[in-house]
Amino acid sequence: MTANASMVTCVEGKGKGMSKNQPPSVWGSMALMGQLGLTIVLPMALLAIGGYFLDGATHTRPLFLLLGLLLGLISGIYGAYRLIAPLLKRG
Repeated sequence: MTANASMVTCVEGKGKGMSKNQPPSVWGSMALMGQLGLTIVLPMALLAIGGYFLDGATHTRPLFLLLGLLLGLISGIYGAYRLIAPLLKRG
């Protein structure tokens, strides 16, 4: 089971008598927000650091840094979409 599937299970509820339309718990919502933040920030930071080092090696100071930030943002948004898509289909 992946982290996404376990989060969906956690958000859906614990008991058999609970309906699928019941709102998620506060802790489940906070965990989802933490996952979203890390999903977006980590790729941006890692690719920006990689771009910074490539700029130092090739002496093209802002080019690879900006490219790394852009690619990190795109991959972070895609990762966030994949994290939230099962929750959007459920409602």
